[in-house]
Amino acid sequence: MKIDDLPIPQAVKENLKEDGIDTLYPPQIEAVKKGLFEENNLVVAIPTASGKTLLALLAAVKAIEETGLKTLYLSPLRALAYEKYTEFRRYLDSLGKRTILLTGDYDTEDANARYADIIIATNEKIDSAIRHQSKWINQIGLVIVDEIHLINDSSRGPTLEVVIAQLKQICQGQILALSATIKNADEIARWLEAELVSSDWRPVKLNEGVLYGNQIMYKEDRIVTIPSNTKNSFVNITNYILKQRNQALIFGTTRNMAESTARNLASRVRKTLNKGELQELNNSANEILSSGEQTKQSKGLAELIRQGVSYHHAGLNPAQRRIVERNFKQGNIKMLSATPTLAAGINLPARYVIIKSIHRYDVTLGSYPIPVLEFKQQAGRAGRPQYDTEGDAIVIAKNEYDADNLFNMYIVAETEDIESRVATEPALRRIILGQIATENTQTMNELNDFFSRTFYGHKQDPSSLSSIIKKVIKFLREEGLITQDPDYLLATGFGKRVSQLYIDPMSGIIIRNCLERAKTMANQLLTDMSFLHLVCSTPDVRFVTIKKDDQFKIINYVGEHEDEFLTELPSSTFELELFMSQVKTALILQDWVSETPEDMMLDRYNVGSGDIFSVVHNAEWLLYATSEIAKLLGHSNVANKVTILHERVVNGIRSDLVDLVQISGIGRIRARSLFDKGYETREILKQTDPEEIIKIPGFGTELVKSIYSHLLGDKFVEERLGKIVKKKEEEKNENFIQPQKQLEDFL
Repeated sequence: MKIDDLPIPQAVKENLKEDGIDTLYPPQIEAVKKGLFEENNLVVAIPTASGKTLLALLAAVKAIEETGLKTLYLSPLRALAYEKYTEFRRYLDSLGKRTILLTGDYDTEDANARYADIIIATNEKIDSAIRHQSKWINQIGLVIVDEIHLINDSSRGPTLEVVIAQLKQICQGQILALSATIKNADEIARWLEAELVSSDWRPVKLNEGVLYGNQIMYKEDRIVTIPSNTKNSFVNITNYILKQRNQALIFGTTRNMAESTARNLASRVRKTLNKGELQELNNSANEILSSGEQTKQSKGLAELIRQGVSYHHAGLNPAQRRIVERNFKQGNIKMLSATPTLAAGINLPARYVIIKSIHRYDVTLGSYPIPVLEFKQQAGRAGRPQYDTEGDAIVIAKNEYDADNLFNMYIVAETEDIESRVATEPALRRIILGQIATENTQTMNELNDFFSRTFYGHKQDPSSLSSIIKKVIKFLREEGLITQDPDYLLATGFGKRVSQLYIDPMSGIIIRNCLERAKTMANQLLTDMSFLHLVCSTPDVRFVTIKKDDQFKIINYVGEHEDEFLTELPSSTFELELFMSQVKTALILQDWVSETPEDMMLDRYNVGSGDIFSVVHNAEWLLYATSEIAKLLGHSNVANKVTILHERVVNGIRSDLVDLVQISGIGRIRARSLFDKGYETREILKQTDPEEIIKIPGFGTELVKSIYSHLLGDKFVEERLGKIVKKKEEEKNENFIQPQKQLEDFL
């Protein structure tokens, strides 16, 4: 089936053909035949790189053009949402259609969505929009659910499942669910009342094998022998790949493994690079060094990139990750060593995938083997469409027994069934309060009816949840989040606000109780640490782990500052370890708002730039929620303190810069530069000649225009700065004319 045969606008057809897409793959043809363009619900369970995104694009274009309704694209991750936003805009802009990206900020209705044709958003953002009863949700005609198999994920799964159940009820439009190949895709299709498109077909043949010694064992008793120059299988396979001038994506268990692997590969990879690649990599390394503060991490990463290798894990900040990903996609980075998080993230295929270890470590579970589905997600990255005819995914065995075990566990095994994860108390706390607060369910019967529409309710009788639901209802009543009415489930003002703020009800309770305690404390004891630790003690925080080297310093700190904490101090060994992790996370935030250099923070806490970014981003929302709850409860003094602290965390500043960062375009670096030169407030800047500000390094004419437009309006900028710009142009011309005249006189 040709692209020309499809009922989509000609402009999109031309764009697709320019990208080398003129014929549909077999699974895509099946999707069309099963009603992709007839508004039929579809579950498409096919391997990575088999064309799921194109199906989503085709369905979106057809729906937008014909129905006039909105298309919603649900993504599990921000990075993946951004990638899809970029892809969709390339095609939809030519049709005059508006594509927007929604992530974060869970306390706004997002008015822009009212005027958008396609909305690409994270699952959590849409869950929040539903809680805010955003009217544009009712205008959705097509819902595209990416990575629907993540219903199986214990952290993300409940939100995804509940969002789908709610959208089914609210929108009643077409659903297109996209998934990796999974064992029970038929069950998900029945739940969604959808046609199933299931296939193992790939545009690039995938060879999965186990490497032991110098032999790779594939299916059907096929064995490939690679050159064996050392006793190390990993060294031999990477030499084999480099000799072929191919790329490899290498999965390790930990960050340390990812980084050490990249360092050990660097010198060997560099020898394979040509001049053009070296130049591109050198430019990208300089880009790494100029994106944010220079740190030991950024310098080390830049040096690796110069040699054609890199690592990829959560310790990289977003700017660093984008540079690494871009260079790997362009083929400049030959070997990328990553943690497993990359497998569920953005599209980064490679000719070879090497899986160094199939084990993960959890503090409660210890070391355990990964599920088959996760292995298949990693292996599925092997083979680049339009470049390769096949891809190889190879897992490394330690011994002969390990090789046989890996072969049976992963190479010839089926993936596990996808299961619902809503039947846990933490998940149900959020879900039930959200349902009651939006008045979607006001009785126990309505609540049971809602759960019957979930995947959990499809697979089994939702009455099996009744005991845990009753327990959660009792908890929410006792804690004042819902009323004590015996017949109706109604949210209190506090419960409704906690739901809107999109935090765990337990977080809301902890914040409320600590704010009550704050009322009884002397004002001088309410420090930054009081509130930073408060938000770090909630279930919503992503705190950093404690290490042995941290313990002594943190215990000493707690001993010196114990009167500042708003939570109870730990009373057991388990509580102590958790408490110290919370304090460590709060100390990172305290350093951040003290303008401590990033390099010092990385050394002090043994974290990466990405960890600091994640901690800060997480704390921003929780501090905002704390200030909102404080206002609701009438704690105006505390609310003011937390609001200022929130502003400082957002910008990474001490309190003396809060006024300056209110100016558009002024961040922590420029604000400190202004402050140190005596321009300490907006009022002082208003009374300052703009020419004085232009003289400060880093303050160009356009930026100063923006500053004074913010402070004094466009008219002032036009009158005062217009003269300055004209004067500068005249000086520039004079500087050019004068030497020219001298040359003419000489001649």
